[in-house]
Amino acid sequence: MSRGLIYNIVGVIVVLAVIFFKIPAVWVILGVFVFLIFIIFDPFMPSVEGIPKGFSEKKFNTGKIILNYIEGPDNGPPLLFIPGQMEFWQGYKLVIPNFSKNYHVFVVDVRGHGKSTKTPGEYSYNIIGEDFKEFLEKVVKKPAIVSGLSSGAILSLWLAANASESVSIAISEDPPLFSSMWPRIKEEKYMYRLFEVAVECLGKPKRDILGFFMEQGIPKDGYENLFLIPPWIAKFIVGLFELNKKFRPSKQYDIPLAPFSGRVGFKFLCEYDVDFSKATIDGRLTEGFDPEETLKKIKCPVLLIQARWSRHKTWGLMGALDDEDAGKISAIVKNVKVVKVNAIHDVHLAQPKTFIKAVNDYLLELKHEQ
Repeated sequence: MSRGLIYNIVGVIVVLAVIFFKIPAVWVILGVFVFLIFIIFDPFMPSVEGIPKGFSEKKFNTGKIILNYIEGPDNGPPLLFIPGQMEFWQGYKLVIPNFSKNYHVFVVDVRGHGKSTKTPGEYSYNIIGEDFKEFLEKVVKKPAIVSGLSSGAILSLWLAANASESVSIAISEDPPLFSSMWPRIKEEKYMYRLFEVAVECLGKPKRDILGFFMEQGIPKDGYENLFLIPPWIAKFIVGLFELNKKFRPSKQYDIPLAPFSGRVGFKFLCEYDVDFSKATIDGRLTEGFDPEETLKKIKCPVLLIQARWSRHKTWGLMGALDDEDAGKISAIVKNVKVVKVNAIHDVHLAQPKTFIKAVNDYLLELKHEQ
């Protein structure tokens, strides 16, 4: 690409951005030049696209749906990872190279996510739990360590209770076990709003990614309304994303300047079945699922990873698992260890080293006790 052509492209982008999006020209120019530098040097490691070295991507037909998953080398006991809502197997890219050294790692896309079958109208913990129960029985075929995040963390507990012969250890990463249950989720206004905005913006025939970002925010002391992302920042981020898709279709989610968690997050928002979020706020996801009865049936060791949380007088729980709910789990499950980490909800994605240490320390502790 010639220097003159680059200057022309930059000029057109700046004019369009300033006129239509009203973004200050200096920010647009800076963003475009940084973008072009990143195209040349392409420093992203790892990329959102591609399969990790030593892993292969496979399909499992349950007879009702197709579950997409990746499998690593057989280097030890089976370790199954279950992604959370709005997450695919790629969310574990930063941690599976470490675990694959000593375990036989599997990461499965939950129905409605990634390349697994989308089943609008058929999302519940009991339905999805049966998917994974069959996967453990017919694919893994050995008692496995089962680790999940968020809704996947609830599924890890579901499996420990309802597929006990297939689960040796359950790792529950910040499960919204009580907070996301219907009807309590309606009281947790911040959590409810997140899924409500997802349904409204991403459930359209053409997903409104910009609208979704412009509705994201956090509470601010002294104010009832959320402090939203400034529109120009949201437009800049989404504009950069759209620009990247045009220039690098083979790496459309590897957005310049964005951390891996942000880049892969775009993929999740663009591709998951939004009816999963709708099922979360209309009660279908938790229909027929009793948290207390589930916990009472668990006999295997459980590691409960509790992420950072707070409670706002207007918006309710900021996070997924508060101390009261964690205490309920500890009071019911006999063999449980609670590890609190100073990290946001998706620990393995936001702070992979913290997650790896918490899990490895726990598994080593159990090994020494045997």
